[in-house]
Amino acid sequence: MNQLTVCITGSTDGIGLAAAKRFAAAGHRVIVHGRSASRIKEASAEIARVTGAEPLGALEADFTDLDAVYSMGRELVQRFPGLDLLVNNAAVYMPTRTLTPEGYETTFCVNYLAPVLLTSLLRPALIANGGSVLNVSSVDHHSAVFDSANFQGERGYSGYDAYARSKLFNIMFTLDSASDVRSNSLDPGVIATKLLHAGWSLAGDDASVGGEEVFGTVMEIARNGWNGEYFENLRPARYSPIAADVAARRELAELTGEMLRRFGF
Repeated sequence: MNQLTVCITGSTDGIGLAAAKRFAAAGHRVIVHGRSASRIKEASAEIARVTGAEPLGALEADFTDLDAVYSMGRELVQRFPGLDLLVNNAAVYMPTRTLTPEGYETTFCVNYLAPVLLTSLLRPALIANGGSVLNVSSVDHHSAVFDSANFQGERGYSGYDAYARSKLFNIMFTLDSASDVRSNSLDPGVIATKLLHAGWSLAGDDASVGGEEVFGTVMEIARNGWNGEYFENLRPARYSPIAADVAARRELAELTGEMLRRFGF
């Protein structure tokens, strides 16, 4: 495979950092993203130490702040016009319902709205470069219920439901995006991350396993030309029938468009 320029969101720890190391070790150009300058600096130093390759660049943005996401997208396009791959990995698990400053439920904003906005900003460059998008979802999306009156836990909230719902929305967005730019999603496995420990009493595999899953899926997609697929264990897998519902996807897209209209979405 040719050398890729890849941006991995949430790459200062967990699966994102492990994936960044794996791509860098394979000779690809990595752009680190995090929500604090100190964590970005530490992650960049670790990537360089472990792989011998300095990250191509780094960007700071808190995904609870859509204005920051918008600025990040604009900066990415300006500084790295050769971007080939966006891995939407950044995510949270919130045991209790909290709102962002703009009034969105935090899980919904970080896990869904922010990557949708970022992807839309990068889409023209990715199309021009023959690039692609990989959205990190979860097998837990199968548990999600599609209820437009409760997209943000307005009528009833649980951390698990909010997380599963956001992962379903990731796949629905993937399917819609695939008509414009190559887009796929994956479940990275049960990985020992802060997110896992926030929601489950599970040990999980080492983060390197999740990083390898992301890297390996990208390689398989490139080899086989897959598009609009959901992956488990490096192979296309069945996704929730809700994601396949065109009417449901249209409803989600319309509501998302209203929320992001001020960004020209």
